[in-house]
Amino acid sequence: MKLRDLDGRFLRWYTVTSTEQDAEGKYVFRDEQGEAWGWSPRPVWDHFEPVEKFAEAHGVEFLCPKSFAKNGGPKGTHSVYVWFEGSPVPGHIGQNKQGQTVRWKASGSGLDDLVLTPSIQEQDEGSLDLCLWHGFVGSSGVPPGEAA
Repeated sequence: MKLRDLDGRFLRWYTVTSTEQDAEGKYVFRDEQGEAWGWSPRPVWDHFEPVEKFAEAHGVEFLCPKSFAKNGGPKGTHSVYVWFEGSPVPGHIGQNKQGQTVRWKASGSGLDDLVLTPSIQEQDEGSLDLCLWHGFVGSSGVPPGEAA
């Protein structure tokens, strides 16, 4: 299945910092209009924004192919997040069950020819939608730009 069919999109990581704390001591994060959008015990928030170009991306998000097939489409389907080797995404993001940071080698020029190696083993222990998908994106017989 093509990554575009799985709502694939490239993501760029950055941090947002706050010095404002609420009455409970949590840091308050606000948008440009001053509306609060998040609270955290830490003054730094990991943030991800979609980007169009592969060259700007630190990772990719797409709907899980196994869950997509089981659900017959996107409704109720969870997402897979894959972070690229050499990206500045901090080590606490994208860890396996053993607590090791996991990154993938990414090649191509965009979603239509993306290749990730090695295979992807989903290990989202905190997820209620855990399906343990194990598969490939554009390698081991899977065409570039597709996930299976």
